[in-house]
Amino acid sequence: MGAIIKRVLFALVALALVLWLMPSPEPVPPVREDRMALGTLVTIKLYGDENKIRPLFAGAYAEFERVDSLMSRYRTDGDVARIESAELGRVVACSPELLQVLQRSLYWARESAGAFDPTIGALTRLWDFPDVEVAPDSASIVAALAQVGYRALHIEDGGARLGRAGIHLDLGAAAKGFAVDRAVAYLQAAGAEAGLIEAGGDIRYWGEKPDGSVWRFGVQHPRNPQKYFEVEDIGIVAIATSGDYEQYFEQDGMRYHHILDPASGWPAVGTISATIWAQTAMDADILATAVFVLGPERGLELAEQWPEVEALIFTEGTDGLQSRATSGIQSRFRFVE
Repeated sequence: MGAIIKRVLFALVALALVLWLMPSPEPVPPVREDRMALGTLVTIKLYGDENKIRPLFAGAYAEFERVDSLMSRYRTDGDVARIESAELGRVVACSPELLQVLQRSLYWARESAGAFDPTIGALTRLWDFPDVEVAPDSASIVAALAQVGYRALHIEDGGARLGRAGIHLDLGAAAKGFAVDRAVAYLQAAGAEAGLIEAGGDIRYWGEKPDGSVWRFGVQHPRNPQKYFEVEDIGIVAIATSGDYEQYFEQDGMRYHHILDPASGWPAVGTISATIWAQTAMDADILATAVFVLGPERGLELAEQWPEVEALIFTEGTDGLQSRATSGIQSRFRFVE
């Protein structure tokens, strides 16, 4: 009996050594598809049986196309164009989804004291990123500023109206996040239990990976695209980043980027990157713009007001790259070489 016990113990020890020496199983790869939508690269990753989830991609990307058709400022046949061209003060009936985006945009415009402004279209047309190579002159910026002001946009009677002539809407940030949210809602309803969508700096994820591994995310180093900051999963499902490195040009030693300050008409100064965590991609996208424009002090104050919003802000000074973060994200990110 003693010999048998010894042999069993020896076998168990040997098995333990083999298991210890064996490499850890590779994470289960997701099923992935990439397409261009809303003027940016959209990546969808889904976990599960490929035969079941592969057909779902078409419906998810259709959500992006539908949102684009409803909210693009480049379309001349959509609700946005009809609002802008309507007789001053006339209420224009809109799709419920466009009204949802307009209402949320106005909410954050008020909360951010105009740092995010859905009526900034006159300025974004003037600067014309990403094709611009020379900064507009001051007189042109002043003229465009006269056509900006979220208080001139009104939602009432199931539609929208403008209270000032020359107002142009630009829902780019809000619409992109909204499209991500709609695509996630479609995939969840269709039975996709876990996945992630990334669209031009916006991320939204849901569910648990089949192998039990944790979600990890990288925030790009604002001055070195080969480096990033790894951030723990903090349980907030939507992430968006605005940075001065996304679309910019240099003139006379100055960097001019596409994140415009609605108060001055010029690219916002003081921040080089702002990453926001929120419960929806639309809120995260809007707040990334607002926090970037507000700067580190006022931006953090805004983010700290909501328990389910976190912010990570980078600035650049004489001592190099500096980071500031809200209380829920502090010490939960690290620089990766």
